[in-house]
Amino acid sequence: MKLYDNVILGCLTVVTFFGASNSDETESVMKLLWDLINPGTDSSIERKDSLAILTVMISAWSFLLFTIDGWRLSHKNWQGAITYFSNILDSNDEALCAATCEALALVFEFNCLEKFSSKTKDSNKELKDNIIKQLRSRLSETGNERISSQDPRTGFNSASATLDFLEAGFV
Repeated sequence: MKLYDNVILGCLTVVTFFGASNSDETESVMKLLWDLINPGTDSSIERKDSLAILTVMISAWSFLLFTIDGWRLSHKNWQGAITYFSNILDSNDEALCAATCEALALVFEFNCLEKFSSKTKDSNKELKDNIIKQLRSRLSETGNERISSQDPRTGFNSASATLDFLEAGFV
């Protein structure tokens, strides 16, 4: 990972956090990050980033999402985000999985899944149940909940915390 890529993403996030005058400005930066995180098939962006850069982009996106009232988010920008993040849960990169778990927990905490899912409202429960299954599987693969999806920098186990959150029925 190139250090300046990480620094630039951090600066963009901090400047947006302190400098955005409304949620539309924050969401436009989130959209820019999302287009880098998940370039569509019709996108001219080619995915060549390392997993570390992808991790930083997901963390930055999640941080900015945290600053916006969920009801102000656009319906069109984030369709399929839950599916995209659930696909990343199968990655072997612990930091990437930790950032993804945190993003998923935040999305579910917002309780407006229709903005992040391409599924109908009736299938949101199924989507949540599938993510719970994935997290359980991820945690059981290692046989030790303290290892799987543990952020190497902080030791925080995002997979376990996200599973606890989703199973507690807050969503």
